Amino acid sequence: MVSDAVNVKQGTPFIVALTGGIASGKTLVSDEFAKLGVPVIDTDVIAHQIVEPGQPALSEIESAFGSQIVDDDGRLKREKLRSIIFSEPAQRRKLEAILHPRIRQEVINEIAKVTYAYCIVVIPLLAEKGAYPFVNRILVVDVDPDVQISRLMARDGSGRKQAEQILASQASRKERLSIADDVLDNSSSPEQARSRAAQLHTEYLQLATHAIKEVSQNP
Repeated sequence: MVSDAVNVKQGTPFIVALTGGIASGKTLVSDEFAKLGVPVIDTDVIAHQIVEPGQPALSEIESAFGSQIVDDDGRLKREKLRSIIFSEPAQRRKLEAILHPRIRQEVINEIAKVTYAYCIVVIPLLAEKGAYPFVNRILVVDVDPDVQISRLMARDGSGRKQAEQILASQASRKERLSIADDVLDNSSSPEQARSRAAQLHTEYLQLATHAIKEVSQNP
């Protein structure tokens, strides 16, 4: 078994992209990797950070969508923006053009700081948007669409129609599974998901160690 203490030169970790549809349980899985000591870079977290007051992305969003998208404290009205982009695909593409290049650059910046053997990069829209060619492996958190809808309705208090619209705006289950190197079935208990994450952790450490040896032998 490979030691959890394996470290690498900064900026050269093995990179695992973690993706999955909305309400599939990506946070549960990424949190488990974090508990195991794995650095986790979450593009959703980055997306929130870059639209904080004073950030250039927020100013660009306000210019693109109007002042009604920002509240009196200068903060983004997320629900308002969400309602716009889910009902109008052209508006969603406009927002993505503002956010995605900045998110990708920040992911690269964070990867450059990693000294652990591998890291997890949470990319919810990987199947839809791609554009992360530097990842070494893709882990898909998978659940049945009906489970997603039930969880989404319970989590957000949304109606079934709205939940179905959100799912329809994302890649299909088949499309996500088609890009997977590994699949974590999160349809049952959290304990089973955590057990699978621990198993994958061991496998990723082995893959990372092998990749590090190859790099050192072929500088």
